[in-house]
Amino acid sequence: MATSMLEQLFSTLQTLVFKQVGKKITTNALKNIMDIFFIIFEKVGCKFEIISDIYLKLYQEIVTEEIAMTQITSQDKVLVIGSGSLPATPVLIARNTHAQTTTIDKDCNAVKEAILYVKNHHLEKILSIECADGFTYPLERFTVIVVLYGVKHPAVLLNQLAKRMSQHTKVIYRTITDPQGRITDKTLDLSGYFTIKNHVHTETLGSFDSFLLTKK
Repeated sequence: MATSMLEQLFSTLQTLVFKQVGKKITTNALKNIMDIFFIIFEKVGCKFEIISDIYLKLYQEIVTEEIAMTQITSQDKVLVIGSGSLPATPVLIARNTHAQTTTIDKDCNAVKEAILYVKNHHLEKILSIECADGFTYPLERFTVIVVLYGVKHPAVLLNQLAKRMSQHTKVIYRTITDPQGRITDKTLDLSGYFTIKNHVHTETLGSFDSFLLTKK
């Protein structure tokens, strides 16, 4: 009964915040709203199993499509940048592919909460979490890098990644797009340092596209 009521509540919030508000505000003004919403979900979800399960379901569609688009396998080494207190994306990647996955976040308190979540779900063998900065973190061993929507200064970060990553590494960048599929962040020009190989779209979390990028 409690699970059903919570799922109904989350479904209502999902429709209100992601599908209704998100469609009306397609500029970066939406980012502040989305960031707050995600942080609240993560802070609460990492402490309550019933909420974390619902939260992970929100990500299942987009992560499944990202995995298929990028063809991630158990042989890959995956780095996820900016995963927060409840690392939904890296958890789903690790579970669904068994790839050795590392996730980093600059918020050390969020990392502590995420580490506890991973331990409680016995994922330590395939998922590690560190308090670190994507601008300086070593990239050499990774075959796939995932840059999540919540990272700060994504244009600068992606530029730095392109300079430091291996030629054969694949990048997934998840971001808000407008109804025509264009990135709303006008400071970001992916074509300046990446080749866009493919993209997938979801409206489960709002109007999001995930772009598959390779180094030029």
